[in-house]
Amino acid sequence: MNKEVSFDDFQIVPIPSSVKRLKISDEEYFSEKYENYVSNSRLKWINPDQGGTKELFLNPPKFKTNSLILGSCVHENILEPECFDLPPEVDRPTAKLGDVIDFVIKYRKEGLSIYDSIKKACEDAEYYLNIWENKIHYIISKGLKYYFQAKEAKDNIKLLDKNTRQTAIACINSVNTNAIIQSKLHPKNDFDEDILSFNEDTLLMDVVVIYKDRATVVKLKAKADNWTIDTDGKILTLNDLKTTGKNIDWFMRDFGSMIKYHYPRQMAMYSFMLQEYCKKQYGFNQDWDFNCNMLVVETINNYRSNCFRVNETLLKKGKREFEELIKRVAYFQIFPEASSNVNFY
Repeated sequence: MNKEVSFDDFQIVPIPSSVKRLKISDEEYFSEKYENYVSNSRLKWINPDQGGTKELFLNPPKFKTNSLILGSCVHENILEPECFDLPPEVDRPTAKLGDVIDFVIKYRKEGLSIYDSIKKACEDAEYYLNIWENKIHYIISKGLKYYFQAKEAKDNIKLLDKNTRQTAIACINSVNTNAIIQSKLHPKNDFDEDILSFNEDTLLMDVVVIYKDRATVVKLKAKADNWTIDTDGKILTLNDLKTTGKNIDWFMRDFGSMIKYHYPRQMAMYSFMLQEYCKKQYGFNQDWDFNCNMLVVETINNYRSNCFRVNETLLKKGKREFEELIKRVAYFQIFPEASSNVNFY
């Protein structure tokens, strides 16, 4: 019989002194330096509703699809245009093979042989793991042109194939010419003065999770696309930029991306961490107004963009999911030998 554990037996207590706001690159954010921090995307791997397990959480898979590459490119060029330029189009192979070539370049720069570089690259990209040796000729023949193009590129440049590049340009133009979205990213007060606006901030925070007579610390991390704060008007706003390959009118519906990809959980987690930071830094409290928005752009059709408010109902739904998953993480930290078949309720 599986052990039963009640969520009601847990308590989550934030540690205000632990809250930090950093400006770091994606490479550093995802590096070993912060690998013991729990992000929203990692919570997916312990969420049974998303196929998650204890084992997947401890060793999360690595994925890098064309949609993720496109989304990252759009993010960077809208939120940090001073740091990123769209490169010339290249003949990048399919996402998996393109990843293999990227890893080969990395390992070649570290001094590994061609053979060992391809071997490790296939392992990292999970590309034909058991028969990779049979694919060496294919990898070289199909990836050679891209190898030389990518090898000479700057480290912070994401190389895109022709179609992906054209889509990125269309998405960027749509967002940059959308007056409502721009007013969220670059708000002004009643005197037409700029309100503080921050892009791509990393937030770090520790929480103590108490389970009966045991306790553990869970370290959290988040990278907020954009947040703004009007200290005079006492308004705090969190904005998240998303791309969607579906009809944008479906995004907030029950069958749309908002629910499908558990974005309420992400927004609840980010809101929690941002509010804790602003309590310490700006005196944020319950008397302030807090707003949450999804800034969405289509990667299809007419590349339409729109701003959707995340209401209190969605935030409460996300908060409950976030807290229950953090309690799962804490339980397995307290009892590392526990079976993954624990029945939480």
